[in-house]
Amino acid sequence: MASFVVLTPQLRNGRRDDDRTVFIRDGFAWLGFIFPVPWLVLQRLWFEAALVFVATIIISLVGNYTNHAGLATLITALLSLFVGLEARRWRYAKLERNGFEQRTVINAETAADAEIAYFHGSDFMAEPLSEPAPKTDLPAYRSSTTPALDGMVGLVSHRGEN
Repeated sequence: MASFVVLTPQLRNGRRDDDRTVFIRDGFAWLGFIFPVPWLVLQRLWFEAALVFVATIIISLVGNYTNHAGLATLITALLSLFVGLEARRWRYAKLERNGFEQRTVINAETAADAEIAYFHGSDFMAEPLSEPAPKTDLPAYRSSTTPALDGMVGLVSHRGEN
């Protein structure tokens, strides 16, 4: 079961804008690890994408200049690993800078399940069943109103609490 951080835009004229609610899965970003720069560009993390791109070029140039291409490849792989670990935190921090606020953390299998649990909450079932439902092994939806690890997503805290 994965954790999803729910971020909502600030209220406008006292009204919620549910269409802009964002669910960010807490965990390793595999596509961010395999394709770091394109993934960062697709997430509109321009500064981070430029920084990783420049670092990759510098590592490659230094490795070729010093005849340590194998070491340069290893360091580039470690940089990709770092992007995979931190990419979701960078996205979370960008949304916070753009006025989004963390509402809750939901444990669910998929983002669609997290959306259902967030928007429907305890109203998930409209009417009680007349007879007991057959027992299944489906996971229960759990929602927490407190931030996971005090708002920490990724390796290091995004609020400067290192």
